[in-house]
Amino acid sequence: MEDNDHLRSLKALTADDAVWEGFNPSAWRAIPPEDKVVKIAESSFATQDQNEAADYASDDSAPMVLNHHKLTKAERAKYGISVDRTRQHLVEDQEIPRNRPLEKLEKVKWKQTGLAMGDVSSEGDVFVAWRLVTSYPDMFVGKVNGSRAAPFFTVKALHQKCDWDLYYIYAPPQMNIDKAVILVPTYQFQHVLDAVNAKLDTQLTIPPGRNEGRFKMTFGFGNTPRPRFLGRSSNGASFRKLVKSTPGPHQDDDISKVAQADLDNFQHLIARTRADRKSRKRSDRNRSKRIASHKAWGQSIKRVQRYLGLRQRVVAAEIADGVDKPAVLDLSEPTSVKPENSVMFLAVDVEAWEQNQNLVTEVGIATLDTTEIQNIAPGNGGQNWFPYIRARHFRVKENSWAVNRRYVHGCPERFSFGRSEFVRQAQIEPILKQLVEGATLTDPVDGMTKQRPVVLVFHEAASDIKYLKLLAYHVEAVRNVLEVVDTRMMHQYLVRSNDSASLASVLNHLSIPYRHLHNAGNDAVYTLQAMVGLAVAKRLKSLEKVAAKATQTHIPYNEFKHGEGEGWTSNEDDDGGDPDDSFRSVFSSENEGAIW
Repeated sequence: MEDNDHLRSLKALTADDAVWEGFNPSAWRAIPPEDKVVKIAESSFATQDQNEAADYASDDSAPMVLNHHKLTKAERAKYGISVDRTRQHLVEDQEIPRNRPLEKLEKVKWKQTGLAMGDVSSEGDVFVAWRLVTSYPDMFVGKVNGSRAAPFFTVKALHQKCDWDLYYIYAPPQMNIDKAVILVPTYQFQHVLDAVNAKLDTQLTIPPGRNEGRFKMTFGFGNTPRPRFLGRSSNGASFRKLVKSTPGPHQDDDISKVAQADLDNFQHLIARTRADRKSRKRSDRNRSKRIASHKAWGQSIKRVQRYLGLRQRVVAAEIADGVDKPAVLDLSEPTSVKPENSVMFLAVDVEAWEQNQNLVTEVGIATLDTTEIQNIAPGNGGQNWFPYIRARHFRVKENSWAVNRRYVHGCPERFSFGRSEFVRQAQIEPILKQLVEGATLTDPVDGMTKQRPVVLVFHEAASDIKYLKLLAYHVEAVRNVLEVVDTRMMHQYLVRSNDSASLASVLNHLSIPYRHLHNAGNDAVYTLQAMVGLAVAKRLKSLEKVAAKATQTHIPYNEFKHGEGEGWTSNEDDDGGDPDDSFRSVFSSENEGAIW
């Protein structure tokens, strides 16, 4: 655009042409004289420890900083001008510029504080507690980015790319906190966030809102103590050494004469550096319980695999001798492992009226005899074993009028695996007793008929066992019940989820076709099918993991964090252990309110 055309376009934007009198349209695009450009280059390479007054004391330095934007890329290269280095003088000494390349962020060197150990910090310095720095990914970042960022916030990783200036401060005696609180400058923590963001392409920030103050703390109001310098740590070893050598409370930090209001504010500040201590302990306890549950679910699914012949029992001698485990599971061939204990699986489902949960309307029972499938290939998802599942469907005669319509669509008349049987409620208990306790097996060694072990299978065991108690049947008292298996928890372990899924969702996940759910007989059959499908799917997944581990040199952090670290996985030397008979105490009459 020509100068005159440009001037006319500017005048068109305003109502008063007079404001443009004397304006030279050529000046805005002019390149400064060469001698001034050279001065720009010299100024841009000034050392970082020059103060701002020295950098910009002359009158002609300001326009030079502005004029460098008018130079072309070739002209900047000619005179050795770097835009980034010129801008560097426009920020405070310790501020970390945003969007800098990762290599520059990783090579930062802080100016020396000029303080000796025990010297008090400057008034107005801004700090964050070290415990908040290391716990930042867990406490203030979502699950996805939290797991990605966590490796950068260990003590070792935090020292790999920058040093830390450590400060300490003691809480008032009445707070009963003996150890000093370790603090670091907030700008150094911000630098870490910038470096992690550049590395992971994230947007981690100091939390806004009420938590922001915990990362931007200033001390010393009303003659209360200010943090004292501890030293500069360059690695994990020096950090631990400095913390271990923290001096005791300084005599100048006496708070006996501090006004009560100022003392209350000081206590509040200290409390915020150690906030969430109780909730963290509670969270740790909850996490421990959660991990224990995950491990128990994993043990259960491994034992089911042993009972089905999908996994063999591991003995100590085999572990010591390094006996090779099967690398693949060929579902088109019978398993090479004999089903352990010749177990009979027996699934139970109970339906109750939705308007009165004490009114039992249906009981479904399905069985799978493992001696019948020993020489049968499992097939895809174990579906070759499904025809060996036998089922019975009982409708409680006196309650048959009660059909669920409001919350679930009951279909007691649509039993898909045989004919329904109408019985009185009092007959259910002896029927269950005969099916469970009357299960026998002929011993191949001595030919004697013996009571056989039974594994009870439920989808949401606590609910169905509660209904069985209403029918006067107490599973915890039955001696030949080996253990109780819950397909809901088996599925949670397979998909690594703390959220339970409905039977329909589990069947969909396993691609098992179904119809007429909420019929107790059908649900019992589908529960057994789900158990088989889950056991097969998990066994295949475990063997794939074994094969992958053979080529791995380390465990990926994400796998450790969400796998082994959360109890979702274990090694092949763990076969599930002995049967879990804790259900006898969990479901005893003294613990009717307990949750499975």
